[in-house]
Amino acid sequence: MKQRYHVLILVVFFLFLRLNFSAQGTCPFSFSGRVIDLDDGKELEGTFIIMQENNQTQITNEHGSFHFSNLCAGNYQFIVRHVGCRDTVISVSILKDTRFNIKLPHSAVELNQIDIMDKQPDIIKTQTVNELKSKELDGTRGQTLGEALKLISGVTTLNTGSTISKPMIHGMQGYRILILNNGIRQEGQQWGNEHAPEIDPFIAQKLSVIKGANSVRYGSDAMAGVILVEPNDLPDTAAVTGEINLVGMSNGQTGVASGILQGNFDKIKGFNWRVQGTYKKGGTIKTPTYYLKNTGVEEMNFSYALGYHRKNWGIEGYYSQFNSTIGIFSGAHIGNLTDLKNAFSANKPQDSLATFTYEIDRPYQNISHELAKTKFHLHLSPRWIANVQYAYQYNIRKEYDKHKPLSNSLAAIDKPELDYRISSQTVDIVIEHLNIKSFRGQFGGSYMNQKNVYLGRFFVPNFINNTWGVFASERYVKQHLELEAGIRYDQKNLRSFYYIGNNLVKPELDFSNISWNIGSIIKPKNNLNFFINVGSAWRAPAPNELYSNGVHHGVGSIERGDANLKTEQVYNITATSLYQPKKSIFELTLYHNEFSNFIYMNPAAQPELTIKGAYPVFNYEQANVRISGIDAKLQTQLFNHIEITSKAMILRAWNYSIKDYLIYMPSDRYSLDIKGFTTLSGKVDEIYIQAGYQFITKQWRIPSNSDFAPPPNAYGLLSAEIGGAFAFGKQKLQISLTASNLLNEAYRDYLDRFRYFANSQGKNFTLRIKVPLIIYNKK
Repeated sequence: MKQRYHVLILVVFFLFLRLNFSAQGTCPFSFSGRVIDLDDGKELEGTFIIMQENNQTQITNEHGSFHFSNLCAGNYQFIVRHVGCRDTVISVSILKDTRFNIKLPHSAVELNQIDIMDKQPDIIKTQTVNELKSKELDGTRGQTLGEALKLISGVTTLNTGSTISKPMIHGMQGYRILILNNGIRQEGQQWGNEHAPEIDPFIAQKLSVIKGANSVRYGSDAMAGVILVEPNDLPDTAAVTGEINLVGMSNGQTGVASGILQGNFDKIKGFNWRVQGTYKKGGTIKTPTYYLKNTGVEEMNFSYALGYHRKNWGIEGYYSQFNSTIGIFSGAHIGNLTDLKNAFSANKPQDSLATFTYEIDRPYQNISHELAKTKFHLHLSPRWIANVQYAYQYNIRKEYDKHKPLSNSLAAIDKPELDYRISSQTVDIVIEHLNIKSFRGQFGGSYMNQKNVYLGRFFVPNFINNTWGVFASERYVKQHLELEAGIRYDQKNLRSFYYIGNNLVKPELDFSNISWNIGSIIKPKNNLNFFINVGSAWRAPAPNELYSNGVHHGVGSIERGDANLKTEQVYNITATSLYQPKKSIFELTLYHNEFSNFIYMNPAAQPELTIKGAYPVFNYEQANVRISGIDAKLQTQLFNHIEITSKAMILRAWNYSIKDYLIYMPSDRYSLDIKGFTTLSGKVDEIYIQAGYQFITKQWRIPSNSDFAPPPNAYGLLSAEIGGAFAFGKQKLQISLTASNLLNEAYRDYLDRFRYFANSQGKNFTLRIKVPLIIYNKK
């Protein structure tokens, strides 16, 4: 039966390729930026930007902004024309979405002072930056943030069933990855492996992953990398636009609706706004042969943003709320030790006769996360900019055990067994300077205050965390070479409060250390870049790693911390080569991390029986380890209508302390995607069909006799997708249909915490409809 599926897919795909491809390949790139007066720093309204190749012209608005879209990869020349200046020609190599700030000398004499800023120093680093932009994100709508990021080579996920996933970069996750949500360091209850980021992926119009240690700019903990969740800039033209996204999934009968509306009114110059909201509801997930009981999900999220910008200053405000109820697979909660050991070796969970339902029963989680921020920027001079940002976050996490309390009176109240509330306040001040004799850089500081309070049963203590840091970085930029160096000092004070018996214990710990990095970009040719970065980062042990003790129902385990854990430190080197010949991209990244006092969860020898049931036990331990690997990506176009993308991820991790492999590291994985695309008519555009195959090897590189169950076997997943853009009168629709695990493969993933008890999700068909909206547009 599976062979028939293979044949059918290949036949459909090659029939598609035999169509009369009359149109050229899609041109997805853009070129945008601002034109600024070099002398006084003012935006130059009314500047003509003329593309010499086809005379396409853009005129800058009141903010000096311009935007070209639908550009193919290649080299372009643009004429910059403004009253009081001679015509100036700039050459631009378009290999991706490109943004330049053109600093134009407002003089007819000094023509040699053109200064082009194509990289913002706080975003583009000497590390490799991988991005998912609008069109790629459209193909992930409805998925979690972690699942969407898996499209980037080197990024995997630590899963808890099919509905919860935490991103991993080069085998590292949790506290070692920093997520910036709309420029704010995301802070919640990160201590659980099943505590996924409380972020609505529909907020993002671009997801970026900066691989390697980034602690200098973003603070301690950014040891593996940084994930940037970035919405579009607030609109600066007089219009009201938006979009509606509708998603339906067959597995779990999940439905998602999300909308966004944004605008800028010409009668109130400089004022812009955006509102956004998402609703998601899904039922019981199905493996190829049985349902996973109690795996429904429901989400209700919204956000809004306001901005007011003048020529030399601007202020923005942002508020978002994330609300989620997630059912936890009940088959991971076992009543006695015998049944637990049997479950580890069984092919099916005990309650494999479950049926589909939207109802969410115990055990489940209820999560709410609020984020509010305000940001102010001021142009101190044409070359100096000051940014001040304040943010407040409040996270409530309630976890309900499988069984209610035995007392009828307590059971009637139906309170959560774990109830955590954490508030976080952050302040960031950054001063940056633009080109000064080929140097650009920034310096600043940050402060964070956190307060955590728990109600109900103890698992992680109350604590107060105060952290502050200062940093400075500088970059030297020439045409074929960029050099960067930075240093940062951080200090952290952690006060915890918990009982041992009837005695209140109040330990106070202080941590401090220095982070640094040195990097370079070597550009021997326009289409060939080499990135090399060396750095050191550190992090203090988290409260759960120090003091957790008890049943963690979210993952169906007992976890125990160690109050004697020390500071974790890493020395990292990352090297990337990026070669972009015509119609092709080849990227190769090599990385090596040397850790001292690496903190990890180690399975205990035997599970334990409690009054709540029998559970596997995990202890927090430290070791000296190394993590090294390779990420590779090759993308090429054939005949202007076929795109082939292949990726590989190879990782090796070694535990020096036990002289054996490091547990819970991702296995090697490879993928191949073939995509054909064309334009059929004026009303049917961007038609494509795609087939993909991903192969994940068996993770046999583990310590001997170190886990409750052996690693699952290797597996391969076949996927397919078809879609396009359709015009119905003046209204356009983008429609796609995706099939994942098309052959309904029964498999278990080594990085899924529920792989001890059940298979992963079976086949799933996803229908996506995107409706762009133009409510008002002043020509």
